[in-house]
Amino acid sequence: MNIETFTDLSFGTNCYLVWNEGSHDSVLIDAGLGTQAIIEFLKSQELKLEAILITHAHPDHIAGAADLADATGADVYLHEIEIQALEMMPQAMLAMLGIEDLRKPTGMKPLSGGQTLELAGLEIKVLHTPGHSPGSVSFLIDDALFDGDLVFRGSIGRTDFPGGDFEALMNSVREHVFVLEPETRIYPGHMGSTTVGLERRTNPFLAGQ
Repeated sequence: MNIETFTDLSFGTNCYLVWNEGSHDSVLIDAGLGTQAIIEFLKSQELKLEAILITHAHPDHIAGAADLADATGADVYLHEIEIQALEMMPQAMLAMLGIEDLRKPTGMKPLSGGQTLELAGLEIKVLHTPGHSPGSVSFLIDDALFDGDLVFRGSIGRTDFPGGDFEALMNSVREHVFVLEPETRIYPGHMGSTTVGLERRTNPFLAGQ
């Protein structure tokens, strides 16, 4: 499995392009503002983008989804709770992030926890991992967990945005992250990758979980 990381320099948001070796079909996990680099990479590698999977609807993770969907024809997937939240996104949150207008993808496909998606030849398990936001999800593909703003290397996602819930985040970590094999690699929404085992041992926010 190939994973190419694109980091949006405006917000430090990671977007991950995933595809199987020898395949020309791919999926993208999260879509920040750096869409042009993703489009150019797809063309250079002769890859087709089949789907855009969004971990949660905060603008730094979804701001580029509409443009990418228009450019590639890819479907956009988002948890049903987050689809509703996106429609009611307060202008104050956009202003706080310096975004004047947020283009929302049309025809989004709703996700729910416990689903398994078969896309681009990949088996993608959808885990409902609320805490950073009510409809946050993580995507488990083989031994790689793409967890949005749940667990970072040595840190966790903030819970002071509307809908954030610290206890829910801790429960998500206990029920969906720390049950995975220690060598499972975590690809977070910000900062570098890590492993389940490393975060169990060293993450100061998760001691005792």
